[in-house]
Amino acid sequence: MDEINVLIIEDDQQAGRFLEETLKQAGYKVWVVDQPKRGLELVQQTRVAAVVTELRSAGMNGVELAKAMLKVSPETNVVVATASTFISSAVEAMEAGAYGYVTKPFNAAEVRIVVQRAVERFNLLSSHTEKRQFAELSVKDGLTGVYNHRYFKMCLANKLATAKSTPERFSLLLIDLDDFKKYNDTNGHLGGDELLRKLSQVLQGAVRQGDLVFRYGGEEFVALLDRAGKGDASLVADRIRTLTELYTPSTVSIGVSTFPGDGADAEALIAKADAALYQAKDGGKNRVCLA
Repeated sequence: MDEINVLIIEDDQQAGRFLEETLKQAGYKVWVVDQPKRGLELVQQTRVAAVVTELRSAGMNGVELAKAMLKVSPETNVVVATASTFISSAVEAMEAGAYGYVTKPFNAAEVRIVVQRAVERFNLLSSHTEKRQFAELSVKDGLTGVYNHRYFKMCLANKLATAKSTPERFSLLLIDLDDFKKYNDTNGHLGGDELLRKLSQVLQGAVRQGDLVFRYGGEEFVALLDRAGKGDASLVADRIRTLTELYTPSTVSIGVSTFPGDGADAEALIAKADAALYQAKDGGKNRVCLA
């Protein structure tokens, strides 16, 4: 089982030793620092489940530390230590993002229970974060950060299933970098990868809210435009073409197809967009052609 790191921020040596011994006996790997800023630096470098800190610490109090910790490591849980007369301040720290508090003078059982619950919450939050990250990795292209081909097929299938029962239209843009092989040969694969990343940024900035961008394969991308007929799709495509020429060292050719006029299934829509793309290429590149 991996070690569970718990950090103590305490400038009182006696209190720090008590907390350290109590938490070590509970099975945690315990780190002790005397300043909140040093604690924040450690959390940036080490995966820390819980932090026990003095509420009224000099330089950065518990409220300030809780806010700072949320930015540095949202899963790490802050437990503030306070005298019973200052519990209202501990509640203020909790409102700022702290998990809970322990009272002084310390009670070993209370410390162990509160920290244990903070660690359990850390494990739960970390699990959710990891699941979300794995889910994103499964649908994102590793190089460009846009959605991948597999997810495009899923989204298109879902879109068709929904659109067939409604009068809704939508469009596909098949987008291909012009002369990419020549650019790759001149600038190397690293230069080619950087161009693909720049294009993906342009595409995401050029489409409308609710539209999705995917890497179709190689230097080809596809945009799925929600509720867009030929007119709207043509405007988005031309915006992409213009911005690509403006913000990257290359140009794109784009083929457009629209449901249901250009096809009632995925194969037909993709084939029509692909044919329009080849028409754009044959027509001199850096242009938009409609199916």
